[in-house]
Amino acid sequence: MSSRRQDAALRCATAHFGHAPETFENPLTVLASPAWRGVEGDIWRASAGAGSIILKHYHPDTAFYVDTDTSMTAAKMAGAAGLGPTVIDTWGTDGIIAFEDIALPWRSGGLQDVVNPRLRANVIAAKQRFQGLAALGKQVCIFDEIDTFVSMVRKDAVPIHRDMEVFANFFADARRKIDSRGRDSLPCHRDGNTANYMVGEGDQIRLIDFDLAGDADPFEDVGCHLVEFFENDLDARAGFEEWHGSFDEGLFQRAMLYGLADDMRWGLIGALMGARSARSSLEFSKYSAWRFLRLEARLKTSDAHDRIRIAA
Repeated sequence: MSSRRQDAALRCATAHFGHAPETFENPLTVLASPAWRGVEGDIWRASAGAGSIILKHYHPDTAFYVDTDTSMTAAKMAGAAGLGPTVIDTWGTDGIIAFEDIALPWRSGGLQDVVNPRLRANVIAAKQRFQGLAALGKQVCIFDEIDTFVSMVRKDAVPIHRDMEVFANFFADARRKIDSRGRDSLPCHRDGNTANYMVGEGDQIRLIDFDLAGDADPFEDVGCHLVEFFENDLDARAGFEEWHGSFDEGLFQRAMLYGLADDMRWGLIGALMGARSARSSLEFSKYSAWRFLRLEARLKTSDAHDRIRIAA
């Protein structure tokens, strides 16, 4: 990371405390693979006296898929509602946001948490409460994002999965079906990554990383959750009922189409970051390949298009 970026975050921390912090450190190991963690922004912990804050400084190479203004707005809303860390301050022109420092015993979520039914219930409750907040003012659609990223890949001749065009056609069909059924628009987190929540005592949950947040079909949140927390359709059906309160085949397939689209979205993002980002030490392309591998396993089945046919 550049000294210029560090200096900018340090200036913001100094402005918050009224003097230079006593400690200023990066507490996070950034990974693009096997997990996507800390990629969107440098993370700093600044401390002075008995107080400490966390600063996130967004990277400009993620601007093609992250709207920092909406991300900051969503984080503020979540913090004010008790669904995420409280936002202390923002410096929008610098792309920096400061949060309260959630200390131990709080920890980052992980794949080990997906088998804990109480924790799953708390994740669902937090995301449903977020959907009940005021509109973010940024209308988003995962199918729009896929179309944009596919165009970018084609324009720049980015190395990509050999079946990208097949996948793109599948999601064009999925979009037409969902559009024909209509959709609601609610504020959504839009990211099922288990690293994007904090876990406290008693399986308490705080949502973090609102980098994709926007006003969207609420079933996108459901789908992103299902493909992250469950390895197969049988278990995902039970997971859908946990979220929805009852099972509906058409709505389940609608959610799963969004979940599969999430693999497509991140496969494209990883490929574009691998081709464009100066942060060459991060394994963006490897992460892209993994997301496309999971997508391929679900789409190259004889009943894949039945999802579109049945979706409500």
